[in-house]
Amino acid sequence: MNFTKLKYVVAVDRAQSVSVAAKTLNISQSAVTKAVADIETELGLTLFDRRARGVDTTPDGRAFIDRAARILSDVETLGADMAAARQKREALLRVAVTPASLEGLMNRAVLDVIASDPDLRLHLFAMPLDVSLQQLRQGDVDAVVGPRRVLDEDPRTVCTPLPDLKPLLYVRKGHPLTTRGGLSVDDITRYPIVAPDTQNPIVPPLLEVLASLGGDPMRRLHIIGSYQIASRLVETGDAIGIVQDNFARTQGFNQRFVALNFKLGTPIPMAVAVQKSLRNTAIMRRLVAALIRFPPTG
Repeated sequence: MNFTKLKYVVAVDRAQSVSVAAKTLNISQSAVTKAVADIETELGLTLFDRRARGVDTTPDGRAFIDRAARILSDVETLGADMAAARQKREALLRVAVTPASLEGLMNRAVLDVIASDPDLRLHLFAMPLDVSLQQLRQGDVDAVVGPRRVLDEDPRTVCTPLPDLKPLLYVRKGHPLTTRGGLSVDDITRYPIVAPDTQNPIVPPLLEVLASLGGDPMRRLHIIGSYQIASRLVETGDAIGIVQDNFARTQGFNQRFVALNFKLGTPIPMAVAVQKSLRNTAIMRRLVAALIRFPPTG
């Protein structure tokens, strides 16, 4: 049974007039008349006795319309409850960041999003690439900031491009390589190299450089996912680390380390991917806008 037609019937009952009901509903009188006739035909009942000025609800009509009014009220309540539940869901924003070292560069975007809505609660996670993609597909996170090439592959998400990520090699202050210019691959491979997990987008350019020497490039690396541990190894010895260039511009980094003048592949396109079902929500539009204004890779 058509709910719109039921709504028209209830309106006629309340107004006791087809013409008044039509004005209240802001539709034509003929549309209301047809809706009443259709419902009466479907039920096999006469809902209203027509008179010169208005209508009278029949006993059968009264029993039907009272129940119909309750059903319509329940539907409206259900719609309002669902809208409230959606607003409550939207008040929680779960964002994954990969590589994990980008997390510390999300501060301006995160503060901008939180400041835009005092009711918002934001959960920010630093994850390996494969884990973040799985979490996004499962609906356990709402958005992922990561390499565009991989994020674009999932048809269930919508990607917004962000500035490219540029990988750099870095060492401690006073490292022997800091006094040399025009570094070669041989110069670099004289020292231990510390890299994050191999799915991190900044690692493949390094592997390509090491592959030019022959053999398994993985055997030339320490693989340590924790930036805290990796940076400590670099700071306390002669190991070489890898990091994105915008992180290398931060004050905290430059107090402890020096970026090497060594070309390490081409920039890596980045993006923020969001679930298609959430792309038009107010909270997601705020997140994307904040990342465009304050990109962690720019």
